[in-house]
Amino acid sequence: MRPELTETQLLGMWETGDGQASPVRALLLAAAAAPPGEAVADLTLADLNALLLDLREGSFGSALPCAADCPDCDEPLEVSVTTDELRGPGRLNMPGPRRDPATLLAEGYEVTYRALTGRDLLAVDPASPGARRALLSRCVIGTDPAAELLPEGVLETVAQRLADLDLGADTVLPLTCPYCRHTWTAALDVADYLWAEVEGYARRLLHEVHTLARVYGWSESDVLAVSPARRRFYLEATAG
Repeated sequence: MRPELTETQLLGMWETGDGQASPVRALLLAAAAAPPGEAVADLTLADLNALLLDLREGSFGSALPCAADCPDCDEPLEVSVTTDELRGPGRLNMPGPRRDPATLLAEGYEVTYRALTGRDLLAVDPASPGARRALLSRCVIGTDPAAELLPEGVLETVAQRLADLDLGADTVLPLTCPYCRHTWTAALDVADYLWAEVEGYARRLLHEVHTLARVYGWSESDVLAVSPARRRFYLEATAG
C-alpha cells in the first residue's frame, strides 16, 4: 500500500515547508513516505524520488498531467505521465539497495565518486556562484588532487556518469510534438511537482475551513473531521 497524506498531515507539512528551499521541502515530503526513523537526507536522489512517487501515488493518484512547449514549433502541449513511468528500472518498491562508489579515469585523473544524496542538496545553495561544481565535488570521495582542484572537464565526466550509478535520480520525459513531430526530452522535478500539489490542496482546504467556520461556527478540527464529499455539500449549501 502506498503512503497517503491525511488532510491534517498535509496542512502541517505545508505550514512547515512554506517558504523553505526546494531541498528542504523534498525531504519533508520524503520523510512522510519513508519508514519511521529513516534518515531520508542520506538517501540517494533515486531513493528520494521513489519515495516521492509513492507518496504522490497514494495521495493524489498515479497520473501526473504536465504541460510543455515544443522547442521547435512553440506549440503548447498537454501530456500525462504515470508514476511507474517515472520510476527507475526495477524500482517499483522502496527502499533500493545502497549504491557502491564507482571509479573512472578522465584527463589522467583516477576519480572515485558516489551517488548524490539529499544531504548534498541541502549543503549547496543552488543560487550561489559555482553551485554545480560544489555539488559535484561533494560526490567525489577519492582523488589526488582534492576534488576542489579537479579540472572542470573531469567533474563534468563525473556528472555524466552519476545517472548510471543511481538509476532513477533523473526523472525525464520523452516527448513528441503531435504538430511537427519533433522529439526531445524534458526533466520533471518530482519534489517541486508534488509540493505544488500539496500547496494548492492546503490553500483550497483552508479556504473551505474559513467558509464553513464563518457560516457554521465550526473549528478547524471540526471541518477536517467532515469528509471531503460532505464538505462539498455544505459549501454548496452556503452558496445558496
